[in-house]
Amino acid sequence: MRFFLSLISAVAVLHQTLALTPVGHSPSGKPMYVVPNKSRIQQVGRDLKVFAPNGTLLETFANVFPQRTGKRNPATFTRRQGLSNVAAFVPLNNSNAMDMLEAFNTTFTVPPSPTTFESQLLWFAASVVLPDENGVPMGELLRSDSHSRRPFWTIAAQFEWFPDAGGLLQGSPIGFDPNVDVGAAINTSIVPIEEDFDPDLFWYQAGFYDDSDAFPQLELGFTEPAITAVIGMEEEGALQSSDYPPEPFRFTKTNLTLGSGFPEIEWDVESDPTAGAYVTVDVDGSKNAEITLRF
Repeated sequence: MRFFLSLISAVAVLHQTLALTPVGHSPSGKPMYVVPNKSRIQQVGRDLKVFAPNGTLLETFANVFPQRTGKRNPATFTRRQGLSNVAAFVPLNNSNAMDMLEAFNTTFTVPPSPTTFESQLLWFAASVVLPDENGVPMGELLRSDSHSRRPFWTIAAQFEWFPDAGGLLQGSPIGFDPNVDVGAAINTSIVPIEEDFDPDLFWYQAGFYDDSDAFPQLELGFTEPAITAVIGMEEEGALQSSDYPPEPFRFTKTNLTLGSGFPEIEWDVESDPTAGAYVTVDVDGSKNAEITLRF
């Protein structure tokens, strides 16, 4: 299983009570779904189930999770098919409860729009990766879509998987306008939560902590805890330097805490040579780190 905006194949058979219908597609044809805000996305065996906040089953994506053949190396994560990846990341130990993720927060400022608008999609995100063969990112994004109405930038809490059984789920409050203006400061958070529905899973809440009722938020539960925290960018269809923001994109006030507090960490970096961007760690560590994407 690979994750990120991929085409649904015959492997991903849908069974539903209220079927989800794609609201759009990426330039390469990968489906995007919108679910009610605070929906619960849950692993059940190899299947992925999507529940509305009131408990109604919205969709079952079958055989999304692969049969495990061994442990995945937490110090790396796999680039999504069809996308370029530029990121800083840090592995999570998870050897005991005190080493597990307690909170992952960061702040970014909405940058100026690119000066050319082709078919490019840009995702800037704080996310965590699960111990699946290729990784499951989830988190809060600043997303650009040259085909959408202005403003150019939108925000979303999302869960994504790829390639053969693939798609992207975004939580959205009723009446919420996801468009954000240049210069706006966006605060994001990923935290573990307790969930009575299935207490044996590892549950996370991904969203924006300015106003939890008005901004996108998702709850996600999996059989194993997150193994990597990631700050970075993914892009599809950017062909030239003017397809990127004209200024660096900065993540500031980046705080990663475990059950024991702020750990001693160093952020690693990964850059795709085909992307027109690279990442720098300007302030390292788990407290008030600063990470910049440069174009």
